[in-house]
Amino acid sequence: MSAKNTLFLLKLSCFFIFIGRAYQYIFWDAPFRSLLWDQELFEPVVNGLFNMQWQDYANSMKVDSIINTVVFINGIVFLIAGVAALLIKNKHQKILKAIILVGGFLLIFLSFLLTKEKFYHYAMFFEHSIQFGAPFLLLYLINHNNHKKFFLLLKVIIALTFTCHGLYAIGTLYPIPATFVTMTINILPITDAQALNFLFVAGVLDFIVAVAIFIPKLARIALIYACIWGFLTAFARVFGNFSIDFPWQTLHQNTYQMIYRLPHGLIPLIGFLILNRKQIISS
Repeated sequence: MSAKNTLFLLKLSCFFIFIGRAYQYIFWDAPFRSLLWDQELFEPVVNGLFNMQWQDYANSMKVDSIINTVVFINGIVFLIAGVAALLIKNKHQKILKAIILVGGFLLIFLSFLLTKEKFYHYAMFFEHSIQFGAPFLLLYLINHNNHKKFFLLLKVIIALTFTCHGLYAIGTLYPIPATFVTMTINILPITDAQALNFLFVAGVLDFIVAVAIFIPKLARIALIYACIWGFLTAFARVFGNFSIDFPWQTLHQNTYQMIYRLPHGLIPLIGFLILNRKQIISS
């Protein structure tokens, strides 16, 4: 796989992540309230800085409108960052690099908010490693063009994402998300108990992939599996939640979740194609 193709697929991955999140923020919502409505954390700020009682702040339509506006503005930033990711070509395009950098930090902030929403499950934060890591990988490749270190970093964010996904799938350290079970049952003709067994096996395979991508003789097959599973879990957000009674509503509600997860398949694909090219050259 040529360096040019590597860069294109990485730019495409960043585009999907940013556009998917832009879709979410502009048309739906983001978990900003999990932070801004944390009474223990923000009540002193509200009382002292804004001279408001907490109940007045929490029930204020004006405050709620401001939060919605901030979410929308963040969505516009993600939209611009998605375009910047497609347009960037070299390290001298400082404005595009700055936009992508801002987008990357907003993705890290989103991962923190999602983690806080889940009572600070660290796995929730690192499960998004591919999503918030891809923009920084793009900037690294643009700035340094060091493909050996880039490939190592690529494998690290894949391993973190699959490991944390596996922690939720097996349901030992963290409870299995109800959405995992619901999507599995909706897609496959199986019972609740069978769905739990299926998810457990998938979680174990996630752990195996996370280790195998660092083992030269196993890396290619592990990356193929990661690519296929990444795309399947992305498309599952649409197919597993689709309703024939409300087709457009369910598509509108779930498509953005598929879009920002497409890099879960694209990033392992980049890794596989890099390895494949290395094998061809060495042969």
